[in-house]
Amino acid sequence: MLTKLQLKLLDQVRQQNPVVLTIPNMVTPDKVADGLSAIGASPIMSLAPQEAAEMVKLANAITINLGTIHEEQANEITTILKNNQDQKPVVLDPVAIGASHYRLAFAKQLLQDHHFTVIRGNAGEIAALANVNWHSRGIDSGSGQADLLEIAKTVANKYHCIVVLTGKTDIITDGDNTFINQLSTGYFVTNVGSGDILSSVIAAYLGVSKDYYTAACTATTVFAATGVKAARESNGFGQWQVKFRDELASIKSSEVLSVL
Repeated sequence: MLTKLQLKLLDQVRQQNPVVLTIPNMVTPDKVADGLSAIGASPIMSLAPQEAAEMVKLANAITINLGTIHEEQANEITTILKNNQDQKPVVLDPVAIGASHYRLAFAKQLLQDHHFTVIRGNAGEIAALANVNWHSRGIDSGSGQADLLEIAKTVANKYHCIVVLTGKTDIITDGDNTFINQLSTGYFVTNVGSGDILSSVIAAYLGVSKDYYTAACTATTVFAATGVKAARESNGFGQWQVKFRDELASIKSSEVLSVL
């Protein structure tokens, strides 16, 4: 369970207004931008390799989302990562990499060539990186027989990073330490882009703290608590979407603790 001290990161994001550079999934850029703005971060997105160096210099943290990957965007991603000489924290969101050989190969090449601070994905996506057989369709988390904690630890150790495996239960691990968040709502599954938003929210928290593991745990828990609080105060999916954005902007540490 998170402490009040760790939850101070929620206020730090609002006070410090970290700039999060996101290479977006083109299905959800507006949702990600709204989510970042709501928590107090400053979103910026780019599709032009020509401005990569300037964008990296401006950013406090970076999110790489593979949701709608194509050749031009792949060039932008690799250019940004090559220009990240100061090692700003980077979150990789390997959307649906189990759905095509191209996505999986590109994701593995990125992980081979560059260091990522956090990999945030659902069970199917993290299982694909662990080379574990898993049944999934598209962006669905899918199902399988392997132990999710072991899958997450395998990927964390293999790529020397923090893994945030999200689902009904979220697993956050650096390979040695593990944090389990059991807060969730079915609306996260219905809402296309919930994972995309979370990946960039995690990046915002990384942008205000050098304790990246604690930042990832805190961001994931605050995000989940916000969704649960919004669900308790909503009568349907559309109402939840509006309430969720409102809560992202206004939720307090004490309210997070009350949901926990």
